[in-house]
Amino acid sequence: MTPRLGWGVVVALGLSSGPALASDAGTPKATATPKAAASLVDATTVVPDLVVDLRYATADNFLKRKVYPDTARCLLLPASAERLKKAADVLRARGYRLKVYDCYRPRAVQYQMWEIMPVPGYVANPRTGSNHNRGGAVDLTLTTLEGQEVEMPTPFDTFTRAAHHGYEGGTEASRKHREILREAMEGVGFKRNRMEWWHYDLPDAKKRPVLDVPFSPP
Repeated sequence: MTPRLGWGVVVALGLSSGPALASDAGTPKATATPKAAASLVDATTVVPDLVVDLRYATADNFLKRKVYPDTARCLLLPASAERLKKAADVLRARGYRLKVYDCYRPRAVQYQMWEIMPVPGYVANPRTGSNHNRGGAVDLTLTTLEGQEVEMPTPFDTFTRAAHHGYEGGTEASRKHREILREAMEGVGFKRNRMEWWHYDLPDAKKRPVLDVPFSPP
């Protein structure tokens, strides 16, 4: 399903009524305990050459505003981080590095996204939670070994048919890069999101608890 939503109108309405910037302390509606926080690891400690570009810590995203604090990091469940390392090792040998756009996402931010774009398949309902809220999903792309992004079918968070894995348009180079990323991620056990070339999940992510823990220790 490709939404035809009058994008500018939807974003404007959402921004005028959405909640304030998600704080680093989380929200009372979420699971925010020391044990829960300890279940997440900083992916850069597992993949040292990981390129980190957390778009929701900037205004360069579909929300058009910053919703992560400056302390935001690429946090993942250990199982996600270990699979990411294996994919990075495979890709490095082929001349690529991984660049992450989003990793663990506080549940408070999920509520903001849902207010702006309540379209299942693109944004998860915060009542049930996104796999990002579980530390079981990662949004990413490829770069060269020098850190330069390679061509993909669309930019990150482009909610059109061109972002689907089955899209046959665009350039040959963009399709090739999409497939290199897919092969590496699926080869280590991640599952692709068929509507977003950048989104991959742990196969058992839905069984993991929804979290809203700090990006950094208190």
